[in-house]
Amino acid sequence: MLRTQQVGWLIAMLAVGLALLAGSALRNFASFELDAAGLIGSLSRAAAVPAQPVADFAHHVGQTQALSEENAELRQEVARLEANLAALREQQLRSAQVTELITAVGPEAADRYVPAAVLFRDPAPAREAVTIDRGLTDGVRVGQPVLGPGATLVGVISAVEEHQARVRLLIDVDSAIPTVVQSSRTQAALTATPEGLRLEFVPSESLVTIGDTVLSSALGGELPGGLLVGRVSAFESDPREIFAYATVEPLADYSRLEHVLVLTDFRPAPPEPDDRTSSP
Repeated sequence: MLRTQQVGWLIAMLAVGLALLAGSALRNFASFELDAAGLIGSLSRAAAVPAQPVADFAHHVGQTQALSEENAELRQEVARLEANLAALREQQLRSAQVTELITAVGPEAADRYVPAAVLFRDPAPAREAVTIDRGLTDGVRVGQPVLGPGATLVGVISAVEEHQARVRLLIDVDSAIPTVVQSSRTQAALTATPEGLRLEFVPSESLVTIGDTVLSSALGGELPGGLLVGRVSAFESDPREIFAYATVEPLADYSRLEHVLVLTDFRPAPPEPDDRTSSP
């Protein structure tokens, strides 16, 4: 609509201009010229009136575009700051977890351990293992114990690479370690079943009670003695059987392991040679 009006005003101004040229030879042309100039000025001002909203609209569009670009830049900056804040919080949490682990074993023993982050868990069914970000270059070796929250034994190094290592957790079905019930000093093997941790080969006459603390045993040299493993949650004994068994409740949440400590100053005893395969 505005464009149509503008075209009409321009046509009118052009007609007046042609009239001026045609009347330039007239006697009273000077008077006519003054009147025409006034008319043209009026027409010009009138033409400018409908054009002003168009100019205002174009200016508004320019401002809106500039504001939109500025808002986009601000949103990007906010996203970047939020990402930095999240990374900082995550770093603080990791530092706090490692500090708690070292505090649990005691600052005086901290140099015996290497902190490690859990990279991922073994997705295979019935397998309970994790991979950590420490390896041979950090002094990690096969057979070394791995501690979780509360200085609790959670697994043993089962394989090592240059910068990574695999930890077989105690709840893995292939795990079996020597343990001792702290109160009665009863020796037993801690194994894993689909139902949980279990003490095997417990003498039936053993004085094992619910709530007893279970520790690692140095018997056989596979592990250092005295590492916290869990607590007895059930004990079943049959007088007709030689051995009883006990259910052990772990003191660590294996599903939430994020950082652990590897006891790098421990070297397990080498396996004894099998007499059946040794040369005469």
